[in-house]
Amino acid sequence: MWKRHRYFTSFAALALLTLATACERETGGTKVEPAQADQQEPAGERNTMPGLAHGLLQSPINILSNRSEAGHHEIAVNLHHAEPEYLANKGHTIELDFPRGSTIALDGREYALKQVHFHTPSEHQIDGITYPMELHVVNSIEPKTPNEPPRYLVLSFLYRMGDEDPFIASFLSQVPTEEGVAVLAPRQVHVTLVDRALDFHFYHYRGSLTTPPFTETVEWLIAKEIQQASPEQVRRINQIEGDNARHVQPLYGRAVDR
Repeated sequence: MWKRHRYFTSFAALALLTLATACERETGGTKVEPAQADQQEPAGERNTMPGLAHGLLQSPINILSNRSEAGHHEIAVNLHHAEPEYLANKGHTIELDFPRGSTIALDGREYALKQVHFHTPSEHQIDGITYPMELHVVNSIEPKTPNEPPRYLVLSFLYRMGDEDPFIASFLSQVPTEEGVAVLAPRQVHVTLVDRALDFHFYHYRGSLTTPPFTETVEWLIAKEIQQASPEQVRRINQIEGDNARHVQPLYGRAVDR
């Protein structure tokens, strides 16, 4: 059984519940340096099979729905600054970075909402099916000591081909064409999957980052509900970032709950 809580602490976050579009921020293709640019996705080794050297809690995995167990978790969303601040072409992915303030908590542990990025094709499988695309909502807890690794909570949404996704449509045409460039995100970009996180049903398991250094401090929530994006949207995202999905990793007896 999942317990769900939603909190809104600013008008900006409350506006996510409406269909009203805020005034668009002028970007003009201006290069900017994201104040909180994500550092956990360096290039290289994305499609390798690292083996046991990285541990027994590696991600992604193939989720077998008929072998998942009933889980008891509590999730809470506190949206304060829910619109992304920066839109970046990182070469290996498209990324939207958030300002400080919003959090997502799992079982009482609170993680700061950091960024959203894409993988084409999907990294996770459900019942052996690889989907055309996967979106990750990355949340983190910064380490308190130099020897302590960051901890992550990642919400994952799988996409099939279908209707155009309004969220993707709101920013895709403004992704910088030059690798390594970030611009101010358009104000009309609302990450509705974050706003609606409590409306989804999730699989949960403990795993790792899917990029180097493959740190095994990630709580994964994989949405059961499959999203839709148009073939052109998936093609365009793949054209920018290439095939950036890591191979499925062995489960090694880990529990997957629902």
